[in-house]
Amino acid sequence: MRLRRNTAFTLIELLVVMGIIAVALAALVPAVTSLSKSGGRRAARNTLLGGIEQARTEAIKSGQATYVVFPTFTSGDQSTLDRYNYRSYAIFEDDAAHPGNVKQLTDWKSFPTGVALRAAGIAALSNLADPATLTPPVTFSFGPDASAASFKCFKFNLNGEVQAPAANVLLGIFEGYVNSGSEIATTKDGSGNPSAVEYVMVSQFTGRAVPADAVPAATPTPTPGP
Repeated sequence: MRLRRNTAFTLIELLVVMGIIAVALAALVPAVTSLSKSGGRRAARNTLLGGIEQARTEAIKSGQATYVVFPTFTSGDQSTLDRYNYRSYAIFEDDAAHPGNVKQLTDWKSFPTGVALRAAGIAALSNLADPATLTPPVTFSFGPDASAASFKCFKFNLNGEVQAPAANVLLGIFEGYVNSGSEIATTKDGSGNPSAVEYVMVSQFTGRAVPADAVPAATPTPTPGP
């Protein structure tokens, strides 16, 4: 009589297979996470490009100055900080019916989770115009929390040119968030600056916004000793 061979897996074989699967998953998760974050940066960049073009087009069409406005916070409700601080924008326009005032044309557009606009160094919001220094000065409002926000902006004139600041505008979108004005980056280079960044450049004279190549990162200023 022929004996039938047992073809079932042994416990050791099952453990080996499970170990191989675990190792493969451990190697795959960082790659998927990195891909998701880079996708978030590109999505934020593309959203911003579309918003900037919308503001430029509206200035030319209406004959009124428009503003791309970014809210920043030093304090506030955590949910508001997480959603809007250094990671959102809205478009405003001079109100022809009420000279000296502006009207909001869009809701505040938030970027995907895990990315933010740069707060310091190259391509930072700090390089943009302070609404109080514009001619004439402009006052913006932030609906979600009227008491919390200050603003940075750039302004299109009726020809679709960047009127303020008087230079090309460069914005950086990095992996991380901003806390009390300090960048908390997911990945950093050897100088401690965010290394995973997408850039947008707006030409002063044409007002056109385009993806920009990587720019040199600013080295942090050393803190003076006692």
